[in-house]
Amino acid sequence: MSCKTPLILLVLLFVTKCASECGIKVPIRPVLDKGLREIEPIPMHIALFIDPSLRQWTQEERQTSMIAGVHHYMFPIGTSLAKNIEETTQKVFNEVTVLNELPGLEKVEANAYDAVLTVQLVESTLELIVEDSVCQAIGKHHLSIRATFSDKQFNTLFDENLTVEGKHLDIVDFETEGGWWKTAGPKYGPAVEDSIEKVVSNLAQKLLASGKQIEN
Repeated sequence: MSCKTPLILLVLLFVTKCASECGIKVPIRPVLDKGLREIEPIPMHIALFIDPSLRQWTQEERQTSMIAGVHHYMFPIGTSLAKNIEETTQKVFNEVTVLNELPGLEKVEANAYDAVLTVQLVESTLELIVEDSVCQAIGKHHLSIRATFSDKQFNTLFDENLTVEGKHLDIVDFETEGGWWKTAGPKYGPAVEDSIEKVVSNLAQKLLASGKQIEN
């Protein structure tokens, strides 16, 4: 046996132990709706307030299976979701001011905001499934946000819960079985990315319709 083998085994054991105790930070990188690249931004100044609890939302999940092993996942959902909402709103409108607190009527008038958008997290539920018999993992993310869009007089244009489900299938093959699945675990990030992309796309369509309503 090579002298390197015990060292490699120790490294793998350390990585697995740390991942289980400290949590594997799952990368989440949703992309913007491609259709937004083609639209002409609505000439309006929007105040955007995203609830701090949404921004800070990190979800912890634990999983044990015969193939994947024992894993402790950390999903920084709020950071990615808030960033995607901001970038999408900036595509829909030509000027967006991101606020740290809800604006009152005086602030809206003083800053000449044309409308106010507030977003809150309603639900974020993850299903992490490993089907040992067919060597595959399925990630499902049930995501719901509440979006309220009002004009400068605080007349509500829409106030709705937008609910979606993101999915992703990850299959273990000959090369990965017993390899990175044991240390890094199945890829569940894409399921969260899918739900964020869907819910923010739905929000964009609502904003486009309501923005044009104000403009006209």
